Amino acid sequence: MLHFFLVALRAVRADLALVRGSRMLRLAVLGVSIVPAIYALIYLSSVWDPNAKTSALPVALVNLDAGIHYQGHDINVGSQLGAVLIGKRMFGWQTGTDAEAARQAVASGQLAFAVIIPADFSAQAVPGAVAGGGKIRVILSEGNNYSSAGFARRFAAELGHQVNETLNEKRWELVLSTALGSQQSLARLKSGMEQVRNGARTLAQGAGQYSAAAAQVSGGFSQVASGVRTLETRLPADGDLKALASGSRQLLAGQRELGAGLEQLQGGAARLTDGARLLQTQSADIPFYGSTVAKGAGDLAAGASLLGEGLGRARDANSQLVQGATQLDAGVASLTDGLAAMGGGVRTMASRLPADDKLDAFAAGGKTLASGADHLYAGIKLLDAALPATMDKLDGSARGLADSVEPELENLAPVPNNGSAFAPNMVAVALWIGAVMAAYLFNLNLVPASLAHEPRLALAVGKFVVPASVTVLQTALAYLMLVFGLGVQAPSSVNLLLTMVVASWVFLAMLFALLRVFGEASKLLAVLLLTLQLAAGGGVIPVELSGGLFQTVHHWLPFTWVVKAFRVSLFGAYDHGWAQAWGTVILAGCAALLLAAFVGRWKVVPDADYRPGIEI
Repeated sequence: MLHFFLVALRAVRADLALVRGSRMLRLAVLGVSIVPAIYALIYLSSVWDPNAKTSALPVALVNLDAGIHYQGHDINVGSQLGAVLIGKRMFGWQTGTDAEAARQAVASGQLAFAVIIPADFSAQAVPGAVAGGGKIRVILSEGNNYSSAGFARRFAAELGHQVNETLNEKRWELVLSTALGSQQSLARLKSGMEQVRNGARTLAQGAGQYSAAAAQVSGGFSQVASGVRTLETRLPADGDLKALASGSRQLLAGQRELGAGLEQLQGGAARLTDGARLLQTQSADIPFYGSTVAKGAGDLAAGASLLGEGLGRARDANSQLVQGATQLDAGVASLTDGLAAMGGGVRTMASRLPADDKLDAFAAGGKTLASGADHLYAGIKLLDAALPATMDKLDGSARGLADSVEPELENLAPVPNNGSAFAPNMVAVALWIGAVMAAYLFNLNLVPASLAHEPRLALAVGKFVVPASVTVLQTALAYLMLVFGLGVQAPSSVNLLLTMVVASWVFLAMLFALLRVFGEASKLLAVLLLTLQLAAGGGVIPVELSGGLFQTVHHWLPFTWVVKAFRVSLFGAYDHGWAQAWGTVILAGCAALLLAAFVGRWKVVPDADYRPGIEI
């Protein structure tokens, strides 16, 4: 074992002697050491955080939206959207009004892409009659710059989501206001239904009373009709009334004639009295019978006087009879006229009174009305019971209802930015390049004659040490660049540094093995192997998205495990499972170093001709 270390130490001293003996080689070692750091710095700084610099990307915004008058509101979604986009400063917006000019600017490469809001955008988007009716054109050119086109595609998807979210928020505002109005309308409807129900109940009660009254009215009208018809049959005829009136007039005329006769009789009685007295006076002087005549004349005068008095009383009574006959005649005239009028009225009434079947129909209609009112009241009660007592208010805000679901991401291994995400892959590439340069800086296939017959493994280890030391220097510089130049913050700086050192040594061991097995052809194989590892290592895209060949070789490439080890060191990925990645990488390095030791033949040169691998 001691001899093994002594041989390895002699091989190391031989390479160190080359470094000590040549100033240019020392400069070359320094240059080779800094190359990986410079390579990683240049690449990673260019892609470190492109999303933070998108405001410098020139993008056209052409708003042609004419707006829409919708449900009493003037709405211009295009103007609102444009103001929001410009306010966010996501891109270097250049506003304009000429869609064709924006298209030409994109085609010529002056703009990354263009967003065109058409004139009918609000008219198509706000009503939402057709899915996807509102179109926003995003004009891009993948041939000009595929990355810019990728930004445009991602922005288009986000823009569609943002516009729909804004529109949904507006619609939910309308729904909430409408729901509030509906709630108030329901309260008014309930109040109105209560009044209608009370009215229907009153109507049903009134209809019941009306039905009972209608039956009574119908019966009463039947009796009235019967009485009127009986009265009509008992009324005197017009001729009888005329005869009564004529008799009354004749009675009045006879009374008046009687009065005139009584007046004449009274006058004759007076003259008879006067003549009898005169006869009494004159007959008294007649002899023999004069006294008798005078006495008879006296009696006659007395009787005539009594007759005159009786006729006077008869005349007075006749005057009263005339007055009574006059009044009777007037009353009879009124009576006959009234009876005639009453007869006409009774006959008219009899003709206008409804028939019995119609009165029966009237009574039946009252019953039907009462039944219908009861059914109406029952229906209104049922409708009132079906109406909800209250309308539940929609909880939440328009914003919450429009965007009620938000995915919650749980990032198990967060990455600060885009450049950090590329760091595992690019640092591995940089260390591979550094290992290639370190391997070819010292001629790993060449040994001095003084060591030609020493154990192969000891020689391989000795030849490996100095280039490995160069890779350690490369790793240290690359680490300083990452931590202090780019500000990378790893969970464990020691873990990151050890991972970089192990990766560099493993890459160097693999290149050592290629050089020992394939000689000068190993330079080409190193480039091809790097290309294959970049394609199949899963550092840029998931290997599952690559072809079958790349998936097959993925787990057999050291790059795969180096990238995993870097991800564990930088981000705590794979549940901090660094042991498997480190173990696989170290195992691959040891296998490569053993292969370099026991495969191929050393190229032996005199000690004086032992030179570096490059001409200096």
